[in-house]
Amino acid sequence: MTTTEPFAIEAPALQDRPWRILAGGDRTGGAVAFGAADVPPHGPGPGRHVHTHEDEAVYVISGVLSFCVGDRRFDAGPRTLVWMPRQVPHVFANLSDEPVRTFGVITPSGLEGMFAEQEAYFAALTGEPDIAALRALSARYGVLPVEGPPLLPIPRT
Repeated sequence: MTTTEPFAIEAPALQDRPWRILAGGDRTGGAVAFGAADVPPHGPGPGRHVHTHEDEAVYVISGVLSFCVGDRRFDAGPRTLVWMPRQVPHVFANLSDEPVRTFGVITPSGLEGMFAEQEAYFAALTGEPDIAALRALSARYGVLPVEGPPLLPIPRT
């Protein structure tokens, strides 16, 4: 399939993990992956990390998603697009009392495999997750953990 072949697909049903792939490199000739996430109130996002191969964008449809991208910390509400270039550490979470709905773009594609492996890992899990195993899985795709402070609500004055 090439990037010039049009397609329209329905989003897959919600799953236990918040991120789901809508269309990946198999549909876009490897150019891009499209995804969506529904993050529940007070839902943690991924730990602070960096992508070594991909750029990532998140468009907030509803709710408020909190981000730290590089040294910038901010809350992104509806109609906000957040760009997270490769090699720039980032973390996000829903720190609010309302659910958040987002649309995401990862370019180039390729992380679909990581999300599929994570989903299979969690589906087979009978006890607590093995953080070392999850980090090794992510590292195979060039997604590496980064040390940093936790993402906390911005104090309001």
